[in-house]
Amino acid sequence: MLARSDFPLSSLLATADAVFVGTDDAQVLRLDAAGSLRPLPGFAHTPGRKSWYAGTAVIDGRVIGPPLGVRSMAATCDEATLFANVHVGGIPRSLDQGTSWHPTLNIDWDVHQVCPHPSRPQIVAAAAGAGVCISRDGGATWTVSAEGLHAPYCAAVAFCGEDVLVSAAQDHFATCGALYRLPWDAPAAIRPVQFGESRWLGAIIDTDCLACEGDFIVAVDRTGALHWSEDGGRGWQAHPRRFAMTSALRVGR
Repeated sequence: MLARSDFPLSSLLATADAVFVGTDDAQVLRLDAAGSLRPLPGFAHTPGRKSWYAGTAVIDGRVIGPPLGVRSMAATCDEATLFANVHVGGIPRSLDQGTSWHPTLNIDWDVHQVCPHPSRPQIVAAAAGAGVCISRDGGATWTVSAEGLHAPYCAAVAFCGEDVLVSAAQDHFATCGALYRLPWDAPAAIRPVQFGESRWLGAIIDTDCLACEGDFIVAVDRTGALHWSEDGGRGWQAHPRRFAMTSALRVGR
């Protein structure tokens, strides 16, 4: 155990020199040399923070939803830029290792995960309620596209070679989901991924439940169905077990 926290933790980013943690109440903490998690004052003063709001959904007549929190965190491959995906508050970014933060896109795009390219620091992708978002300038500006998706609500995103993989469904609780891929330099060219004879999954692939390393891809949807590919997504295998309540996937060689 590195540290204890009085705050409900929601996301984690480890760089070569620091560990950052996001919380459910929209703070970013940094692990100090003494083993304590300290809030970053600069994140609390992100311009536009007062317009952030918690996500909501109506399920069985009840209004529920995730808290206003830091849903995902990431850094560019050179670690020069940090990103904190706030739900719902867009993607603040920091160019000074967390000292100051600045907003980068429309918070109403409802971002669910941010993912920088593993070798190109200027290329960043994000999965959002409005579609798939692409930045070609290190997160300073973004474009969003939903053309080619059966539904615009996207939750997980990862890079596989020169392509972006992104999951989509009608909403977070939909009983049907799909995975799509597109070249990062041509976001309108979205095409569905085939899992054998079908393109459909039993639910959406949620935030952090899609991971790639080279040609190896692994994904688990909200029903716990796990699929993997060893050839960049051309062929897929399904695990016989269900992995219910999976919160994150990581791959490594």
